Amino acid sequence: MKAVAIDPSLSNTCLTAFDVSGDRLIVIDSVTITTQKNPNKKIRASSALIERCVDLYRGSKQFIERYVPDIIFAETPSGSQSASGMKNYGVSCFLLASLPDRCLEVTPHEVKMASVGKKNASKKEMIAWAYEQHPEAPWLIRNGFPLMKQEHLADSIAVMYAGMRTKEFEWLKKATASV
Repeated sequence: MKAVAIDPSLSNTCLTAFDVSGDRLIVIDSVTITTQKNPNKKIRASSALIERCVDLYRGSKQFIERYVPDIIFAETPSGSQSASGMKNYGVSCFLLASLPDRCLEVTPHEVKMASVGKKNASKKEMIAWAYEQHPEAPWLIRNGFPLMKQEHLADSIAVMYAGMRTKEFEWLKKATASV
């Protein structure tokens, strides 16, 4: 069975493809789609935002079409304290809703608990956990440890683990096992 896990955001959306065989979980590939604010003040802010959304959509759709997953898990954003945070929240939700297949949602709390086991896990703890679980993933390493900017890959791996705890995943495993 193939699966894709998504850690969405306006600036860095990470998609990771997995091969799920019995109790084995192997990272096949991963991509982080990075978008940046356009520094050109002559371009409308809304036009620049739309262009970033188009980049996220196209990159995500292309990755999903390449791997044709049986299931997609995505971390859904929760609460925001600012207008910028709310914009990121809206873009993330719309991206997930616009993908060709419906995503099964997991919360940030479920992601941290399924990985490190504590709701306030740091980025460094998340990266260390994911690297230990999946050294085969395409990590960028410096001095024997993944770079801190690899937090998105670590989060998408943790999204997969949270997704594997859902009832929907259990149902899919049973359905594909009986075929």
